[in-house]
Amino acid sequence: MVRQDDEAARRYIERELGTYIADPFIGLVIERNHQLVGAIVLNDYTPGKNIEMTGHSNANWSPKDVRDIARYCFGRVRRITARTSMKNEKAIKMLEAIGFKREGVLRDWFDDADAIVFGLLRSEQRIYR
Repeated sequence: MVRQDDEAARRYIERELGTYIADPFIGLVIERNHQLVGAIVLNDYTPGKNIEMTGHSNANWSPKDVRDIARYCFGRVRRITARTSMKNEKAIKMLEAIGFKREGVLRDWFDDADAIVFGLLRSEQRIYR
């Protein structure tokens, strides 16, 4: 189940990714059997245009989770931007599998690696119609 809980999502992402989440943002949590197993933080929101997504999960995301997140985002914007470490093969495969396109590289973005920038357009996505 995916539901909005800004503070729980902030705590989870900050703990798991060792980063700081600045206001303003929207936090979505992913739960299984009433246990928090993942979170998405949506920031840099430009209504009708773009939202940036930061996510992490200790469990595989179900197709329903992905559809719920896409429904939430594409109900507000026409584009989702995501970044991940070039070392994070699992995230790269997942983003590409759901239709994100590689758009560029941010050199020295993370402490130990460059970042790949991905984009998904509402008009191209296959997750949610």
